[in-house]
Amino acid sequence: MSFLDKAKELADQAKGKAGEFAEKAGPGAAKGLDAAKSSLDKATGGKYHDQIESVSGKVEGVLKRDSANGDSAKDDTAGPDSQGRQDKGPDDTGSKPG
Repeated sequence: MSFLDKAKELADQAKGKAGEFAEKAGPGAAKGLDAAKSSLDKATGGKYHDQIESVSGKVEGVLKRDSANGDSAKDDTAGPDSQGRQDKGPDDTGSKPG
């Protein structure tokens, strides 16, 4: 067995274990999200209630989607591109202000 075959086999095993752990952690993550949402809303006196609800709704959607798919795939609509650069949005030119 070549090194690459062995590495692929180990990666497949790790992927399976990660999926199992993510599935078990989902309900706990939802509880933690609710607690964090309540704490933030209380700490800010409700000033950012709409923003907190918006973000928590998106996170809950990802948690539900991942549990329904049975995987822990992340939403990669924003994040590092193939060269490792962080995508900051449509207005990001990649240059620093001068």
